[in-house]
Amino acid sequence: MSRATVSTRVVLGALLSAAAVVGVVAADAVPWPAIGGSAPAVDVTPAAAETLLACDGPLLALGRTAEDAAGLSTAADMQTVSGNALGEAPEQTELVIADVDDATAPLVRQLPDGRDPVSAAAAASATVDATDLGGFAASECRSAAMESWIVGGDTSTGSTGILLVANPTDVNAVVSISVYGVDGVTTPAGADAIAIPAGTQVPIPLAGLAGSEAAPAVRVTATGAPVRVTLQSSLVRTLDPGGVDLQAPVTPGEVQIIPGIGVTEEASGSENSASILRLLSTSDTSAIVTVTAEGESGPAREPEQVTLTADQPLSLDLGSLPEGRYSVVVEAEDPVVAAAWQATGFGPGSDYAWYPAAPALDEQTIFAVPDGPGGELGLVNDSDADATVVLARDGEEQSVVVPADGYVSVGLDGTGVYTLDPGGAAVHASVGYLSDTAIAAIPVDRDAAAPRAITVYP
Repeated sequence: MSRATVSTRVVLGALLSAAAVVGVVAADAVPWPAIGGSAPAVDVTPAAAETLLACDGPLLALGRTAEDAAGLSTAADMQTVSGNALGEAPEQTELVIADVDDATAPLVRQLPDGRDPVSAAAAASATVDATDLGGFAASECRSAAMESWIVGGDTSTGSTGILLVANPTDVNAVVSISVYGVDGVTTPAGADAIAIPAGTQVPIPLAGLAGSEAAPAVRVTATGAPVRVTLQSSLVRTLDPGGVDLQAPVTPGEVQIIPGIGVTEEASGSENSASILRLLSTSDTSAIVTVTAEGESGPAREPEQVTLTADQPLSLDLGSLPEGRYSVVVEAEDPVVAAAWQATGFGPGSDYAWYPAAPALDEQTIFAVPDGPGGELGLVNDSDADATVVLARDGEEQSVVVPADGYVSVGLDGTGVYTLDPGGAAVHASVGYLSDTAIAAIPVDRDAAAPRAITVYP
């Protein structure tokens, strides 16, 4: 570098410094208006990325051998259906299931088309008929999340729960599990840092987490990478299997809507409680909630108001609902989570399902319908105007009018991949299966491929 260049930079630096001083003095002399309010914010939509949809894998049995009471084994394989918006089959790889010999879970992968996202969906179902496990179960292949709430499960005699925590990413994750019960919230010993390796699903017995809680709720938080959480639960009454279920998590909100709860004739006339709602306030204060149930012909029960104690789940008997399909709406002053338990009956060959609250769908989404009995789509519109929803499959469309503050059920014509366009409204939807011996529910989620705007503070 020449001496002339150095001299020039020194002179320029001095001039700029002097100008800056003059500018500051001048600015200080001007009566500038006061500036208040929040920092500016910009909503930015990320570029389309690969969509990862993790599936549950086979139904699992716990403690089938006396030599290993805590051992896990495969009880029944799931049958998966998948597809994308281009009419093609997305790529499918596998997640390794820890501590289960030769067991894997499907991982559906969909790349964008250049800069454009490609919507994809997958779901699976299975029927099992064994001496220790029986019933029908179905679940959606879902994207992972940093937080998941499961409102269900039971650790009393005859009940079994297995928390399925999957990491579909290439980065190791660590999860912390909190259990909510009669004494409030606890983090069991060793549950504050459970390793979930990349590309792995880890089954965790619920009894080791929730102890003797008869009606728990579970929160799973992840660090390092998001995880996908499902609760597999099952029941044996004396010596007869009483059902099996795969339960999806729910998102806290001041409104929780559960579409399409199916009630059989046997359940309607039973002396036992066949329809039970489980609730939890996710805030640190008590919450007052109002619960209503709606059938296609109108209200199914009088609205009921209950108070939730912070960190303590509450079970509410919905009473003897007549045979049919219903929606349940929970409205609260503070965020809550909710799911409904429904049984087909209480004798041999009966089944049960947990119906999680379904998210609001205000944009087109895609969902998969696996094989199962009596498949229907339950739709709830909680707005004050009618909504026209368009369902499409294999190029054929069907328009469905969902009345304001109303519920309708639509028969589904076979397995496959469907699109749902809410037509500018916001609706809640769930795929439900129902027969005298089988019941299951799959809440319809938002399109996992659609980039969601994030708020950036410059």
